[in-house]
Amino acid sequence: MVALCHCLLVLTVDGLNNIWFTSFSEAAGIQSAITRFLLLFLNGGAAVTVFFVLSGYVLGLSLDKHSVTFGRTIAFYFKRIFRLYPAHIVTMAGIVISICFFHDYMLFEAGSGWYAEWYRFDLDASTIVNNLTLKENYLNHIAWSLQVEIAGSLFLPFAYLLSRKTGIVVNLAILGLLVALSAKVSNLYLFFLYVFYAGLMLPLIYKALKDSLAGSSGTVLLLFGTAMVCGARTIVGLGNMFGFILIETFGSVLIIGYLLNPENSGSWFNRFLARDVINRLGRYSYSFYLLHFIILYWIAYLLFHVVSADILSSVPLLFGVGMAAVSIPVTFWLSGKMYHHVEVPMMRLGKRLVGD
Repeated sequence: MVALCHCLLVLTVDGLNNIWFTSFSEAAGIQSAITRFLLLFLNGGAAVTVFFVLSGYVLGLSLDKHSVTFGRTIAFYFKRIFRLYPAHIVTMAGIVISICFFHDYMLFEAGSGWYAEWYRFDLDASTIVNNLTLKENYLNHIAWSLQVEIAGSLFLPFAYLLSRKTGIVVNLAILGLLVALSAKVSNLYLFFLYVFYAGLMLPLIYKALKDSLAGSSGTVLLLFGTAMVCGARTIVGLGNMFGFILIETFGSVLIIGYLLNPENSGSWFNRFLARDVINRLGRYSYSFYLLHFIILYWIAYLLFHVVSADILSSVPLLFGVGMAAVSIPVTFWLSGKMYHHVEVPMMRLGKRLVGD
């Protein structure tokens, strides 16, 4: 979803400089209307919300394996560093080398405002260091979510103790307090804490809703959750971040809850997710997520040099689909290499170092 979303944002569409921030009523032609419709389902921002909920759930399962002591908490943090940073550092090295040696910033007539935002300035040491340490995210657009993921990882062991030692009522009260905190703060790290906590609560939510998440009622809840995830930003508007993230979070809980129910194992959704290529994409997804943005950037950069602005502006939707058709397979192949040669060895090293 993130990759396809980005591919549709590279070009101006019907003269609109940034289709992401364009409402349906502002669509200036058939291509902008179709693109805006596709972005309902290829909603990269909503996909990241699903990821944060899923991350809270999966990290909770990881913490279930051991008693949460001070030593185990430090080990958990240590493993998260080895999980997140090595692939990020390798990606950053590739970005820095490519920008330093092969890039001249240009404004392209057919390029969107979103595309024009990136790599406008010469790199200096402080920018590189700040992006490597995730103090900034300018060099890899998607790295803002890594900043949030790290904050969520720091929060999870303490939230885990509260969640697992209390029942559904106390958990809902804690969730409510975190939602209220999110409504009051502008800090990105604090804003998403309740999203992780919703994922951490999923075993309790699933237990309470298990019967409703199966059969025809489960299908209805799956469709309702999907509509919440895909439509939240259109319903409440992109200016209401608190509102659309809240809706996306509860939609994500319904979707993941549906998938947890073994009675739904024969559904078309589960059969689709069980396909080998989807399982491999799941394993490679972190590297894929890190790599796709810069690969798409360079494919678009080349495209702007070899195809005239008039042609690009006449059929931007076609070229957006074409960039997806090229960038996604290339990223999938490279992400497989990075998964096997960077992610897996570093995860194993992290576990060995903490004796896990």
